Amino acid sequence: MIVFINRFTVTGDPRAFERAFADTAAHLAERPGFLRHRLVRSTDDPRSYVNVAEWETAADLRAAVHGPAFDEHARSLRALAHSEPHVYEVVIERGTGPAPHAVAESA
Repeated sequence: MIVFINRFTVTGDPRAFERAFADTAAHLAERPGFLRHRLVRSTDDPRSYVNVAEWETAADLRAAVHGPAFDEHARSLRALAHSEPHVYEVVIERGTGPAPHAVAESA
């Protein structure tokens, strides 16, 4: 498993960004290798967001974000935010709570 972390600084309307991100996330969730994601917003800076996504492999992530099907989503996000994407591997993980779960996206 790999972890994809993408920090966004929103330059447009934050609600429009959240809608564009939700559309993009729905598209990516249907790609092979997608496990889960979470979009979080800073409590100190309402224009700062971080997406934390888990994929089975880096190759799955690369395949999902290349090609014309993803390009339109990428253009929508770039029009609203600057991003800093990075791929990580899990080194240590510990937790006592329940496994991550899906949450309803705000409209």
